[in-house]
Amino acid sequence: MATVPDHGLKEMMPVFGPETLGVGARGSFRAALERLSGEGDLKARLLLSALSHFAAKGYDGVQVKEVAEEAGVSKPTLYYHFGSKEGLFRQLCLVALGSMAVRIQAMVEPVLAAPVKGAEAIDRACGTLVRAYLDLLLESQEFTGFILRSIAVPSPDSTFRDLMPLVEKGLSPLGLFMNHVFGIGLEEARKEVLLFTSLVGSLIEEKLRDPHYQITDGEVRWLTRRWLHGVRG
Repeated sequence: MATVPDHGLKEMMPVFGPETLGVGARGSFRAALERLSGEGDLKARLLLSALSHFAAKGYDGVQVKEVAEEAGVSKPTLYYHFGSKEGLFRQLCLVALGSMAVRIQAMVEPVLAAPVKGAEAIDRACGTLVRAYLDLLLESQEFTGFILRSIAVPSPDSTFRDLMPLVEKGLSPLGLFMNHVFGIGLEEARKEVLLFTSLVGSLIEEKLRDPHYQITDGEVRWLTRRWLHGVRG
């Protein structure tokens, strides 16, 4: 007899870990879900449908029925796998955040492997990091949109505040980068991570408001200089 999955919302494990997704230094979690969906994985298909709907309508605007219909299944099937709309949203966040953490770790590892000495080497390492992080966020703009709206900047009555530590954990390798490159303490590095992600986020928000907006190399260089000025100031 089949056993109904346990959907304890606060202690959920992601239905797909980075190993299953095959995410490494490159490759978006969306592309991984598309691959799994193409191989017939129903949960991946439901998460892909949920990603599009949550990004377009926000959490409150999404109806479970439309997510299920787009994925070609019934509402009871979606509930069987994810428990509720909240369970579906949380799984989407867990899968995406797990992928993001692996990608960010891969970004900083080459820099952490050797000393970074001299202003020119620091500028080069930081410019590479800015571009790599920006490209990561641009790969999955739907995720970037709903994570900013629903987790990083939650409403006062949000039920997803408990996901913020997962965001911070995923970003923690950036703090190690700053500790290594600038020689600052980990607590100060944590503050610099907030500044860094805020600056990059400002460019992403422009792109989300206008899909035709092109982020130029000049803007990336300006952002890098602005960030470095703050760190060195």
